[in-house]
Amino acid sequence: MKKLGILLLCLCALPLTAGVSVLAVTDEDKHSRKEDFYHTYEYFLRSLRGGEGAKCQATRIASNWFVTAAHCVRDACRKGCAIRVDLMEGPVSAWAQGAHTNKNPTVFIHPRYNTKGKRVQIQYDLALIRLDVNRASKIYYRRGEKAKDPNLVIPSKTFFEYLDTHRSAKNKYQHALHPSLPPIAIFDNMNQVLDRKISVISIFDGVRHVRPDPHKVYYVKDLKYAYTQDFGIRKGMSGSGVMTNTGELIGIISATVGTNTYKGQGKVKQEELFMFPLFNSELIDFMKETMGKDFDKIDQRDAYPYLTSKTRKDFTSLVRMMQSPDFNWH
Repeated sequence: MKKLGILLLCLCALPLTAGVSVLAVTDEDKHSRKEDFYHTYEYFLRSLRGGEGAKCQATRIASNWFVTAAHCVRDACRKGCAIRVDLMEGPVSAWAQGAHTNKNPTVFIHPRYNTKGKRVQIQYDLALIRLDVNRASKIYYRRGEKAKDPNLVIPSKTFFEYLDTHRSAKNKYQHALHPSLPPIAIFDNMNQVLDRKISVISIFDGVRHVRPDPHKVYYVKDLKYAYTQDFGIRKGMSGSGVMTNTGELIGIISATVGTNTYKGQGKVKQEELFMFPLFNSELIDFMKETMGKDFDKIDQRDAYPYLTSKTRKDFTSLVRMMQSPDFNWH
């Protein structure tokens, strides 16, 4: 009889100090290039009360709404936080600035995300950020030549003069202000296997890399989240959208888990699993209530049967392990 043992769970946030058109299944190059992820951004948080902040990623789903991971914003924004969304890649960029306070909230965490217990609730690890990028105040800057070099704030005139002489940078800025927004796929309460490939984008210091997943993706109804084998998820990528190769947004980067499989007294297999919340009825209801009429403007489609199939795969051992009161969440 096989049994599963757990080694490690890693939340991917990195603390810092400082009407739907149908796409063909054969459209395999959708969201395979970094240009296909211009709706996804790197952002930084700083608590208004001082202390550490966070660096994460977010995907823009409406003109003034972003979706991200709850664990990214929970601590930094508990008593108010400043938000900076990095709009571009390259040597020159701009931060769109916002702020969250108790009197004027702009960060909204799913109400069932547990902020006190030790158990990490991946199924509710979702938050919304309200920020109008076009109207937000902006800081224009030149990146340090190396990752550890400080960024240099520049006048707006210098920024726009740079755009006038660099067409590629100008196009990136325009895409940031007016991105092509992805449709959202909504999952039913059944075990499903995704009939698509997925990919995510890694953004660090303005450098973008697309990470494709060659493995199967499963949605487990008893867990209310999905999993696949880890394909390069790392700290600092949390909150980034999980995209299908046909362009649908299906979930948000949350956590990785290390597992060991044993048979008798010997270890049979060690693997890393990537686990993430998918858009199901509980998450969608929260988004509708929070976003109001803005939610109705989002393209939506049912995941089954367009994107998924039912599966008879046995998830009993995985569910038992993840729901065990003795499970050790690090």
